[in-house]
Amino acid sequence: MAEFNPDDVQGDLFSRGFPKFNEVYYFFHITPNKEKEFCQKLKMLVSGEEKHISSINKVLEDWKQVDAAAAKNRTIDDPAKKEWVPTVNALIAFSKPGLDSIQAGLTLAGRPTLDLKYLKLSDPTFDMGMADDGPDNLNDPPVDSWDPLFTTTTIDGLLKVAGSDSKIINDKLEHLKRILGHPQVITDIEGNSPPSLTNSKLEGNTRPGKLHGREHFGFRDGLSQPLLKGINSDKALEADPYMRTDQNVIIVSSKPPGLQDGIEADPTRRPRWMVNGSFLAFRKLEQDVRRWIDLLHKFKDAGCKSPAQLGAKLMGRLPRGAPVAVFPDEEPPPNTHFDNKFRYKGVSKSNCPFGAHISKVNPRTDGGAVTTARMIRNGIPYGTDYDPDKPPTDPNDTRGLLFAAYQSCLENSFQFVQRSWSNSEGFPVSKTGHDAIIGQAKERGLLNITLHDQNEGHLVPGLGQFQETCTMKGGEYFFVPSISALKDTLGCD
Repeated sequence: MAEFNPDDVQGDLFSRGFPKFNEVYYFFHITPNKEKEFCQKLKMLVSGEEKHISSINKVLEDWKQVDAAAAKNRTIDDPAKKEWVPTVNALIAFSKPGLDSIQAGLTLAGRPTLDLKYLKLSDPTFDMGMADDGPDNLNDPPVDSWDPLFTTTTIDGLLKVAGSDSKIINDKLEHLKRILGHPQVITDIEGNSPPSLTNSKLEGNTRPGKLHGREHFGFRDGLSQPLLKGINSDKALEADPYMRTDQNVIIVSSKPPGLQDGIEADPTRRPRWMVNGSFLAFRKLEQDVRRWIDLLHKFKDAGCKSPAQLGAKLMGRLPRGAPVAVFPDEEPPPNTHFDNKFRYKGVSKSNCPFGAHISKVNPRTDGGAVTTARMIRNGIPYGTDYDPDKPPTDPNDTRGLLFAAYQSCLENSFQFVQRSWSNSEGFPVSKTGHDAIIGQAKERGLLNITLHDQNEGHLVPGLGQFQETCTMKGGEYFFVPSISALKDTLGCD
């Protein structure tokens, strides 16, 4: 099995991910006593000439078409004459219970074992699942407060389908479900997750117009992604050399990266068939835009000139993406390039506090934990835009982010960043406070962040203690196998 083969790695596992305006996550359960049939269906999914599950090379070809059309469209004033490129791509992944069901099917077919027993040693976080890991280790809300989609039927697998419009995506999803034997061999999860009223499914979409690429607090998302040599373009690697990342940090290799201090895991014990795969941390993060706006109205206490300035300090970026470490006062003019090659060394804490979100999750120091803690984030917003004039009476009128992060080791990346950086009041230095965006306090307590005046003295009281503006509403850990593993190891005749 060749390592780091872009024809074998599923296509969402690099910085740009699937081209998309819309995306659907379909969670499914493998029917008991149908495990062998599922393995047979799984092999059919990846065995024909039609590429139902996209590889990185397929997605890179899609991006070439999309980029060429975008360049051409910039020279065309008439919207009716602009070129639109239809795209659709799909990914499949499995939870630990899903792999257990596949093992049961392979046993019935007389196929070799998957050696899943070693996952307790190699990948204990994946082995236990998010429902056990999250509340105990990440300060997540108790599971009984999660949305029903994540608490009723066991989630065995996930189909993620993304593309240029919702019809193309849903047609593709229904086709994949039929191949996998829905509703006999796989069944829906008996629970929904607002604002979706449909069981088993979550839908996301990019925000309209000039808000495209921004999350619901108004900031451009998906910047400073890990860049992989051999996958990302030379131009991208040159644009932000700090984010150059070894492929084995994102994609499982027979030569895994080193572990963070104190982590009890041994990735060298991983079964060989997992090479060219990746672990996915999926979380539904509900954003309370009204609470965020109210927090920003405390800007004077925070030593800021405006709510917008306070928001930028808490995020670490201005809305269009420019880092406050470089642009502390105002964004560069629209349509001008800003340099993302920056460090925090020497930056005034009054401009960019240590607890700013992008500083917490990516401290931009050299070596050690920082380079192995990276993950590809290819999620998407969900829900309609917040309307301040709409009364908050509809429990389904919610919005947020469908967070999806890929890495070769959950303990090294997602779990470490959430627990040891975002949630820690003492990272990177004592009395920093929490990550103001995704931090979670112990025992579901209030958050705090230290802000500074122009002389870098602590502002008192500053923001004081405040409630979360992002609430985790459910999630799961998945493994995204290589395409060859889907066909030759997890699938059977």
